[in-house]
Amino acid sequence: MQCEECKEKLLSTDYAVIGNKHYCFNCLPTKLSSIHPTESSSKRKIPTKQCQVCFDDKPKQDFARSYSSRCLHTERSICDNCVYQHVKQAFGKMCTDDIRCPELNCGVTFRYHPVQKILSNNKDRKLQEKYDQFIFHRQLEKMREFIWCAHGCGMGQLNEGGNRNNIVTCVKCYKKTCFVHKTEWHAGQTCADFDAVKNPQVHASQCWIAQKCKKCPKCSSRIEKADGCDHMTCTVCRYEFCWSCLANYNAIRRDGNHRHESSCKHYAAYRS
Repeated sequence: MQCEECKEKLLSTDYAVIGNKHYCFNCLPTKLSSIHPTESSSKRKIPTKQCQVCFDDKPKQDFARSYSSRCLHTERSICDNCVYQHVKQAFGKMCTDDIRCPELNCGVTFRYHPVQKILSNNKDRKLQEKYDQFIFHRQLEKMREFIWCAHGCGMGQLNEGGNRNNIVTCVKCYKKTCFVHKTEWHAGQTCADFDAVKNPQVHASQCWIAQKCKKCPKCSSRIEKADGCDHMTCTVCRYEFCWSCLANYNAIRRDGNHRHESSCKHYAAYRS
């Protein structure tokens, strides 16, 4: 009988058996170190940190990226994935540009570039496109020449003439809106006539209704949207629709966002 390593002859008491093979005591330490490597030769563990939202131990690099220079916290306690899920929930469900940093004692508003960076890092192209379209509509609404159709079809457009061109014909439903009063066009009356015959309180009320309310596509009840997302439910007939384009929300829920009107800020092309 001989040693498997050095091939020296083994005495009856001068060897050890590993896996049915015999080794002398001189070769045994070398063999054992190859089977059970020392800690120095083993792969080093990646430094981790516990996320304060999901409570999983994540690589420290998942906490390294700074999303906004406006943030009040000095270091992050929430991992990249949980920040992304927060943004996805805040915008994807509520359609709002008021997306805030989720870190404790921070809460500053994420502006356009931080939100795009978070979505891009997570390769969420669909939500990126939706967010871009939403911000684009927000910027349009800030332009003095922009006006929404007062007939509730969900279309908005620029009126190049401004107040000089007070009759705006919708490119979608072809109905007329008064650019000055932001109401349905007062046929047979100039804007001055309209102002003269209207009680100021009634006039102000009608202007407010035209801007803040729309008719339910099913029962024509006036519905006010005070805040929140564009998913509306009529309190009278319980019909669900999109505030922006009036599309049936059951169809949207069933088939996806391509069931919005193509001009709607929530529209997304169908992808098979």
